[in-house]
Amino acid sequence: MTSRHPRQVRFLNAVIQSTSTDRCLIEVEIRGTVDTYRGRCEGGCSEPEQLRAAALATIQAITELGHKVELEAVEAVNVLGDWTVALRVIAEHEGQRRKLTGFCLAGNDVLKATAFAVLNATNRFLDIG
Repeated sequence: MTSRHPRQVRFLNAVIQSTSTDRCLIEVEIRGTVDTYRGRCEGGCSEPEQLRAAALATIQAITELGHKVELEAVEAVNVLGDWTVALRVIAEHEGQRRKLTGFCLAGNDVLKATAFAVLNATNRFLDIG
C-alpha cells in the first residue's frame, strides 16, 4: 500500500443567502493546512448563476491560499443518468498555465458539488490535494 500525502485543502461548507428577490450571495469555506479560507460571490439566483457564483467563490478561497485560478465554464449536465457539475478552469502553478476540468455528482447539494468540482480540477496540478 502506498502512503498518500495528507490533503492540504479540505472543503468545509458552502451556503447561499438571498440578498434580494433576484440576487444571491454564495460563501464557500475551505480549510488549508494552517487556516480557514472563505470566498464569496454574489450573482443571480437561477441555477446556472448559482453554479457560476459557487465556482467563483471556491476559486476566491483557493486564491487566498496563493494560487492563481480562473473560471472558464461551469454547467450542470446529465451524465449516465445523474446530474453532474462539470467545469473548466485555467490554473497557473510553477510557471505552467493549464486548462483543467473537474466533475462532481450533484446529488442534492449543487453548491457543494460545484466546490468539489473546482477542487477536483485543481488539486493535483496545484499540489493541494
